[in-house]
Amino acid sequence: MTDGMDELMGGLAAVFAHPDDESFGCAGALALAHDAGRVTRLLVATRGEAGLPEGAAPEEAFGDVRERELVTAAQTIGLDEVTILEGYADGGLADAPFAQLVDDVAVWLASRRPDAVITFGSHGVTGHPDHVVIGSAVRWAVYVVSPVFGPGPNRFDLSPEEQGATHRIDITQVAERKVAALEAHRSQSDTAEELAALRAAIEAGTPVFEGYTRVRPAVPAPHPKFDARIW
Repeated sequence: MTDGMDELMGGLAAVFAHPDDESFGCAGALALAHDAGRVTRLLVATRGEAGLPEGAAPEEAFGDVRERELVTAAQTIGLDEVTILEGYADGGLADAPFAQLVDDVAVWLASRRPDAVITFGSHGVTGHPDHVVIGSAVRWAVYVVSPVFGPGPNRFDLSPEEQGATHRIDITQVAERKVAALEAHRSQSDTAEELAALRAAIEAGTPVFEGYTRVRPAVPAPHPKFDARIW
């Protein structure tokens, strides 16, 4: 344990599979927690080395690119700590020993004791195997709040169709930082749609929300009345 670690106990932590998952999923909540004086930290299972742009030739050092982008995004959001697990391949979490992954996540969390943890739900948002596996690993180890994403034009106001969110966080005041965090992952072309939607919402002056479903302990979805805190 490093000097001063006791001062960094608690707060809000996020555990994801790849660099940029944090910016898509919960940059707003993390930024708000940071601004409120809470410790914010991120654990990423892989370096994202398989996330090459479409048509790009394999590049041995692409993991270094993704890691640098992650650091930039983390600084934009205001994270106190970013950790990347060693030994897990991008696209290969489903093939890794699950018990070892659970242990690695549990050790990281136990040494920091966050008040709440954000990770993927059972669907992994996109169904990506890495997302599903890391979310499952975290749920084995900790009480979890998982990001909720909904289809269509209502993604920012969390319509009833958006998977029964239990918590809605108004991130309007930090929406520009979420945009900047996504922009930091410049190697990833799939950020374009999310960036366009966020910019349109900001320019229109409409509120921007992130939605979450509490997984453990389970609570019923209260829509249209949401809880406004996840930590």
